[in-house]
Amino acid sequence: MGNLLESFGIVIPILLILVFGFFSAKRNIFGNNASAISIISKLVLNVTLPPVLFAGTLSVSKTQLHGALLLCIALLISTITLYLICFFIARIIFKRNIVQSAIAGLGGSFSAGPFYGPALLNPLYGHGSDVAISMIALVINLALVPLATIMIEIDLEKKNETEQKPIYQLIGNSIYHAIVECPYVWSPLLAIILLLCGVELPKFISDTCFLIGKATSGVAIFVAGMTLAVNRFKFTTECITFAAIKDIAFPAVFFGVASCYLLKSGTNIFNEGLLLCAMPSGPMIILLGNHYKQYQEEAASILAISTISMIVTVSILIGLLHLSVP
Repeated sequence: MGNLLESFGIVIPILLILVFGFFSAKRNIFGNNASAISIISKLVLNVTLPPVLFAGTLSVSKTQLHGALLLCIALLISTITLYLICFFIARIIFKRNIVQSAIAGLGGSFSAGPFYGPALLNPLYGHGSDVAISMIALVINLALVPLATIMIEIDLEKKNETEQKPIYQLIGNSIYHAIVECPYVWSPLLAIILLLCGVELPKFISDTCFLIGKATSGVAIFVAGMTLAVNRFKFTTECITFAAIKDIAFPAVFFGVASCYLLKSGTNIFNEGLLLCAMPSGPMIILLGNHYKQYQEEAASILAISTISMIVTVSILIGLLHLSVP
């Protein structure tokens, strides 16, 4: 019981900041909420998060990097497997079209690890956990999002009477934009290259990166609360299903995959991956829903349900792992 109460104590600050963001949006403190959410999200993803991922990845040893690469493989297998399962559940059981099924697939497999990860993992593991956050950011943006985007674009191209783009061009464009337009993707990639070359950051640079990175956790959670406030959502069997898959099935799938000769159960890198998989769905599902003008309310609902249930599921997981703030 004591472990469970302590784990709730770790998660409660996240809940409170979500509430602050929610009511700030409801009271229109920033005026145009949609514009404010877009700007603040860009601040997190393009300004505050990349430096801390860069410095955090460079601060690990080559031995730790080897474990991180194994984590990346486990996350990749788990994420893509779950995405395809969710896609076919939406397609076959809930009778959704391909675009809607692709977004639903993301709802069940897209972890908000880059958003919530620093807030949850840094108090437990310090900046050494930044490399795990980097790995899930790479998997999401170099594999998961391009896969979903390509499936959507191929379906739309088939319905378009104009000349269809070859699939290799769609794949190339998706990966190119995922890297070039996402500093939180190329910054850890650059850090891995420099680490393998034996480069060490001067202390004043790493201190600068970590200082600006301190803004990431609170601001990211705050804007997630704003996102919940401005989107309509509903509780349906479909939305609850994908939210449950995200918060419960995803960590379970990762546990099974990672335990199969990839990572040793109980190690820090294993537990970090498990907690990242237990994070709620990310705001990307809402962005894609709005962009393609399909599955918008369902995407917002999956995000809301998985975020609220995360308070319970992550608290229980922290208790089961016997984790505590040093």
